[in-house]
Amino acid sequence: MLKLEKMSSFYGESRVIDKLDFEVEPGRVVCLIGRNGVGKSTTLKSIMGLVKVPEGRILFDGRDISKLPTYERVKLGIGYVPQGRDIFPQMTVQENLELGLQPIGGKGEIPQYLYELFPILPKFAKRKGGDLSGGQQQQLAIARALAANPKILILDEPTEGIQPSIIQDIGAAIRKINEMGITVLIVEQYLEFVLGISDDIYVMEHGEIVLKGKTSELSAEEVQKIMTD
Repeated sequence: MLKLEKMSSFYGESRVIDKLDFEVEPGRVVCLIGRNGVGKSTTLKSIMGLVKVPEGRILFDGRDISKLPTYERVKLGIGYVPQGRDIFPQMTVQENLELGLQPIGGKGEIPQYLYELFPILPKFAKRKGGDLSGGQQQQLAIARALAANPKILILDEPTEGIQPSIIQDIGAAIRKINEMGITVLIVEQYLEFVLGISDDIYVMEHGEIVLKGKTSELSAEEVQKIMTD
């Protein structure tokens, strides 16, 4: 579904990712993990067209999207929740959700299952996004990304700054989303969360994948060692 071939990414003149090969198969929950500053978020921004990628290819459903602007990638079916969530604090919960319909022309209805998946949405529909807690904002951001029914949902650090009970709720929601046929790619540092939710794990160091495999077959101790050494 999503494949990076020898992709290199730059901030200005600085190379952050060097000839990265990476693949997300359809129907899977794939986690890209690693310590701070190793290039995880840059990888996601590269996929979304937010970072310069002069080398290599980004394939989505077999199509090279490397040169497409971000909004065209979203239209093709890539939903993205950045680190920090980026909801609009002065807009209501409902207005934030409705913005999620823009990739399909701003028309149609918010999928009903989102209200069932995240009960805070109907409860706080008229509340401003900025008045929500961090965990509630994360749920809103995920729902907004799902409003246009993407093929793949990409999440950058979904557990960051969120209390444990809400982390569990988000994990359960991601599993349900995946059961509905939506592929999920997550960047994360919280290993326990990753082990409980993913089908496949890629471990990144210095812009390169140093370990990969099915979650059920990888050694948690080996992954932890890479992340703490």
